[in-house]
Amino acid sequence: MTPEKVSIIIPVYNVELYLAECLSSVISQDYDNIEIIAIDDGSTDASPSILEEFRANHKNMTIQSIKNQGPSIARNTGLEMASGEYILFLDSDDFIEKHTISTCMKSFRQYQADIVFFSAKIFYDGVEESLGKRFRGDRALPLQNNSFSAQSFFNQSIKLGSYLVSPCLYIYKRHSLGNIKFYPGILHEDNLFTTRLLLENRHAKMACISDQLYNRRVRPDSTMTQKKQEKHINGLLIVAEELLKLDLAKENSETGAALNQFIQTTLIIALDACRQAYGNSFPYHTRKKLTILLTQTRFKRKKVRTIALSAIPELRIITQPMKKVLQSLKAINT
Repeated sequence: MTPEKVSIIIPVYNVELYLAECLSSVISQDYDNIEIIAIDDGSTDASPSILEEFRANHKNMTIQSIKNQGPSIARNTGLEMASGEYILFLDSDDFIEKHTISTCMKSFRQYQADIVFFSAKIFYDGVEESLGKRFRGDRALPLQNNSFSAQSFFNQSIKLGSYLVSPCLYIYKRHSLGNIKFYPGILHEDNLFTTRLLLENRHAKMACISDQLYNRRVRPDSTMTQKKQEKHINGLLIVAEELLKLDLAKENSETGAALNQFIQTTLIIALDACRQAYGNSFPYHTRKKLTILLTQTRFKRKKVRTIALSAIPELRIITQPMKKVLQSLKAINT
């Protein structure tokens, strides 16, 4: 009996130093029915030649070249081409363990799951390991080797501070979970895709295993290590804006509270990115959008004030005199 097909989608852009290791990890899988889809996102280095060299020796590999539009479009292109029932995304500067697919497929059967989450090993290539505190690969122990509804997994992950959004850290059953696509043209698209996948399929069953099956490379000039720019900020703001459109964001429920907490965290990260990019003089339109989005979430009043003053320092010029006036009036009245 032929095992079920797994489609591995790999967006590729200028990764000539790492691509062979990535592709080697895929073709050496100990699972038989794999479809490899590499999307060359307009590479200008030797990546296309490396792809062609591998394709010449592996009939189950397909290459599609597109103009450079970013990982969202590349992944969406791969999704349109995929014929497998199961989907795994792999970043082209990372690699997976030889038994990644077989381990996950065993877990699908064991838990009768629609999604199988796993963990990652983090390693450093050309950057200081002091960055390590920013990058997590393991999920909280209460989540490991257990099964949940998708909604419950989201709630528990947020509660435990262990929500890892990378779509490279799970395999999912595509026809059970709808036709969700990546938001085009932004960074931090993973935050939106994974959250929608879980919350728009709230009753789907998922399993979380403890195995470290993914090897994540922390390297210079990647999206996560490069200096924060406007594109990082805009991506985070769009993620928050899109998540606020979900009905769950308005619900007075455990999941509604968890979603609001995640949106708030996203906006705080955006605020920190603004400080890194602009200091205290970041653009007015960015401050305005950030503040509007914050007011749409269910922050505690005291926290809203603190964050609003951080986003718009000029408010201090107004609030400080008013505070003195109020203190004076209070003194007179007493």
